[in-house]
Amino acid sequence: MMNNLFTEGPKNLSYPNTDPVAESLALSLTLSIEGNDHVIPGANVKHCELNAFSYGFACNLGFFLPNDQRDDTLLEEFVGDSLIDVTLSIAAVHNLPDPAPQALTVKGIVTKRSLHEQNYPQVSGAPVLYRYYHIQFFDPAQVLWRQHYPCELYVDDSMASVIDAQVVSPITLTIDFEPADQIQPMICLALGNSEHIHPGETGATNEASFYDFLMDYTQRNNGYFTYDYQQHTYSLSADAPELQSTTAFYPHEVAQVTSYWPPIKRASINVLNGTADNSQQTALDNASGVEGIKQDLVLRQAIDDQYTQRKDLKSNQLSQSGQQLEITFSQWPMQDFWPECEFTTNSQADGTSFLHADTSYHCHAFFIKFNAIDDQPEKDVDLAFTQYYLSYRVQAHLADAPFPVLPKYQAPHYPLYVEGLIVSEQGEEDEKTFDVPSNEDTGQFEYKVNIPLWDLTIKVLLEPDFLNTHFYFPFYRNTKLLLGLDLYRAHIIKVLNWGEGVQLPMSTQGNHILFGKTTEDQTSLSHVYEDGYPVLAIKRNKENDTELVRLEEGSIILQTCEED
Repeated sequence: MMNNLFTEGPKNLSYPNTDPVAESLALSLTLSIEGNDHVIPGANVKHCELNAFSYGFACNLGFFLPNDQRDDTLLEEFVGDSLIDVTLSIAAVHNLPDPAPQALTVKGIVTKRSLHEQNYPQVSGAPVLYRYYHIQFFDPAQVLWRQHYPCELYVDDSMASVIDAQVVSPITLTIDFEPADQIQPMICLALGNSEHIHPGETGATNEASFYDFLMDYTQRNNGYFTYDYQQHTYSLSADAPELQSTTAFYPHEVAQVTSYWPPIKRASINVLNGTADNSQQTALDNASGVEGIKQDLVLRQAIDDQYTQRKDLKSNQLSQSGQQLEITFSQWPMQDFWPECEFTTNSQADGTSFLHADTSYHCHAFFIKFNAIDDQPEKDVDLAFTQYYLSYRVQAHLADAPFPVLPKYQAPHYPLYVEGLIVSEQGEEDEKTFDVPSNEDTGQFEYKVNIPLWDLTIKVLLEPDFLNTHFYFPFYRNTKLLLGLDLYRAHIIKVLNWGEGVQLPMSTQGNHILFGKTTEDQTSLSHVYEDGYPVLAIKRNKENDTELVRLEEGSIILQTCEED
């Protein structure tokens, strides 16, 4: 799944090829394992491919370590199972301005790794004189949260609090996102390989990780999830982060510039509310739309505020992304530069006739690749820098037309099926009473259902379900239910048990309805077979006082008495 991060955009477009350029680069590479820092001299790195985006990065890197004049201290810890943290900095070497630009620095966690030992048969004992290490590493959120599959239930909590609960070292996340601050009656994280036990879905699994969930949540709520390449922290926000300004690029730094435009959204959006009591149709205007081309979104929202929230979200998604830019550099740029930087070209030196002249752009992606010109292990061994063949491309969009850039992700799958027990605060603990108070905010009637798995009580809407409108049979205390949990709400799938005294012996081939609170205070309606003949009976009892109506073969019995 992580290899998808190396997928480049834009798609289905071709540009003139530019050959890699020779460039001297100084690298600083540190691998930290179990608190021990292993510093790798920069020139020992022979290959690096770094793809950096607004939301994080992915990197492949290979380096040599000699094992002839000194011991290879990295080997023992490298082959173990401990977490490997990586810090990589890249900077140009020659013709630097004053002050020199900051190095591009990334900090991540190793996922894949390999090791090649190069022996020398011609030397006595055929020793291993060099080892070639190869690592693949990503920013911490991608590594850890892509392996994080929580199934958790939260009650009267905010999404900000839920997300914060998933943050572990070395991830640091700041949340400034109004939708995430709203208190929700329930929030369910239904992630991981949870088997679905609803009929027809047995064995289905949910492949979405928490990272997928967070990207999906950000996208659905028109948010921005960004990685700060200076502080090495993350942010979830409602607005695009403030961009860092850079000095303009000069013509000798740029090999080519290509402008491109993503497909324009031509459909208008109609938001439809399919409830019988609150049906609505709202057309959302698309200035670039084609008349007659539309996307209908059908909702079922009984509450106006919820309908309005969904409508506003869809309206914001109609914004067009506009012109985008791809720049291929002819050298390592001489500016402080990384994703989330704002940049321009120098129109005085580059000319004002270019489409991109005097226009500010927001960088959202890097594609950097370099290989040592001489990749032999002994070349410049243990020096700070060496020469590489460098390919360096960036992608950007208009600074005044921001849009979120997110990775590919697997959308979470709901519902999650769990069992619950009806809670009632009416009557005594041993009574079969129901309790469906009205919600103060929505006016809807709700059950209280305890979920033993988490020992939490949630609210579930009281609905007639499949019963005819003539029937009113609310579930009473301790009724066992199968629930389907969505992100913000739960619904009842089916009842899992019969009430005490309801089930009849198979020999009677009977049907039975039992009303009432306890065995001492109830009414029974039954239809059974006795000696092959049908018997219909209605029996009411209040402690020892009983009344009976019984229809059987050849007789009707009406009886009232006190039973012992």
